[in-house]
Amino acid sequence: MRPYKQPFAGGFTLIELIVGIVVLAISLVVITSFLAPQALKSVDPVYEVRSAELGSSLMNEILGKSFDENSDHTGGGLWRCSETGQLSCTAASDFGPEGEDRGQYNDVDDYHTNGNFITIDDSLGVDLSDIYRNFSYRVSVDSSDHGINAAKRIDVIIRAPNGIDYAFSAYRWNY
Repeated sequence: MRPYKQPFAGGFTLIELIVGIVVLAISLVVITSFLAPQALKSVDPVYEVRSAELGSSLMNEILGKSFDENSDHTGGGLWRCSETGQLSCTAASDFGPEGEDRGQYNDVDDYHTNGNFITIDDSLGVDLSDIYRNFSYRVSVDSSDHGINAAKRIDVIIRAPNGIDYAFSAYRWNY
């Protein structure tokens, strides 16, 4: 007669199960710690594209305006401020809108925001904050580089909802 042999009992012991669960938990924590920051940064390219669109659009609008309040607004360049027989160019201390709404801006320095960020609106002054939620912009116009009669430097800063500022710069010459 053969001796009785107990059948093989396959499976894991309790200690093996606990060790496996601990290893799995640690690996999941490591994986999620790498994924969570990436998920937050995944929206950055969207903000970059929207900021580039806004900055480019606003800069094109500004550059399409006259050099100065006392320059020819028809686009023909018939007269320029500070030329012989013409009015002087606007002083830098007077940059900013001359009491008009954005829809009536007619020269570059009307867009000067005095260092303040303002909500996004279109060229007619219609509020676009629902479309561009938490975006804002600041425009700085400066004529100190080349003299008030020669050129104005325009700096447009678009602030995205994540707090990053995107800068755009151009010169508008008195021609």
